[in-house]
Amino acid sequence: MTFKFQYQDVVRRPNPMSNINPLARSSGKQATYGDRVEQLENSNLWQKSVRAHEAAGRTFDVSLIPQIAKVPLGEIIIDEDIQRGLEVKHCSNTIGGAKFDPRYLSTLICAKSPTTGKYISIDGQQSGSTVASMVHAGLFNTDDWKTLEYPVQYVVTDDLSFARKAFGIVNGKGKLKQSLFNELRNSIFCIRIDGNTEDPDDVQALRKVEIGEKHDCYPVEINSKLTKYPGTFTHISLFNLATEEALESAFSWHNEYFHMDGVHASVFPLFRDIIRDFKSAKIEFTDKLARELAAMIQSLFGDMTEFGQAAMAARTAWHNARYGYEGNWSDDQYAAVLFQLYVKLGGEENVPLVLMDKYFDPKSNTGIPDFLASEILDLAEAA
Repeated sequence: MTFKFQYQDVVRRPNPMSNINPLARSSGKQATYGDRVEQLENSNLWQKSVRAHEAAGRTFDVSLIPQIAKVPLGEIIIDEDIQRGLEVKHCSNTIGGAKFDPRYLSTLICAKSPTTGKYISIDGQQSGSTVASMVHAGLFNTDDWKTLEYPVQYVVTDDLSFARKAFGIVNGKGKLKQSLFNELRNSIFCIRIDGNTEDPDDVQALRKVEIGEKHDCYPVEINSKLTKYPGTFTHISLFNLATEEALESAFSWHNEYFHMDGVHASVFPLFRDIIRDFKSAKIEFTDKLARELAAMIQSLFGDMTEFGQAAMAARTAWHNARYGYEGNWSDDQYAAVLFQLYVKLGGEENVPLVLMDKYFDPKSNTGIPDFLASEILDLAEAA
């Protein structure tokens, strides 16, 4: 029996991303601080901040800029009312395996008392403790950690309230964190530009990126101008969590049927569940089933973005009807909606039972597809 929906092929156009992929090669760009000054001076937001200081008559003393020194570890005090306690697991993991390299250690950040001359640690005690303990264990080529001079960035103050606020800033509050895309780009460029394959995490990241590129799918930065192009995605955390097998299937399917769109976030958990549940049930995820699912999405939802939003709304409605409240969101809703709707509409390919049992209420004999928007259900009925 022929499935009631047939996929309508979409004309494939050249994807500019194959030429402008930001992970393919270095931009070759370099900048000076003069370039950055000019860039900020041309910013209305920057000028507004400058005018606010000028209006208040504020200027700043360059002597207050943090200074650099090398201080014996034995002379540095850790104030436990400012810093958190020692993270034993973190320190142990830092030196674990062959990946430890002293060149990756961070400097300590301290407040130096102008009255006693003592250095009070504001940040970096995990690094300092790790080095001191490694010296004590004989893992460094020096005998006494107490006299080991360690690089310290410091400010001169007796005001410990400043130190407490500084610890919060250094550890996140007010600090611009590196994005997941930038972290991924660094891993890829370590290999593609620098030729360094020593880090297995970098190697795995490159394998995943290459799977995407093979199927015309590309990670890009959030809010990047590149998101307008087909095959791009910004959900780096979902990409990082996905197995290579799931990415191979997900990107291949997207490029076959939805190559004209960006890769929607729902594709990642959807194919995670497909790979896991079909494999566990020893059922083949056939090409026929893949095409029929795409046909159903195309006919009823238009694209994966609309499908993803409809699936989320259906889960919320189902949970409200079943339990009387919305409940916590879960990304297993996508596979449940897709496969239960497929079977409900006459799909005959084998589907793992575990996907049919999720979000099903035996008392009312209703499943999650019954809570899709009425216009979708009416469209499906009329097909």
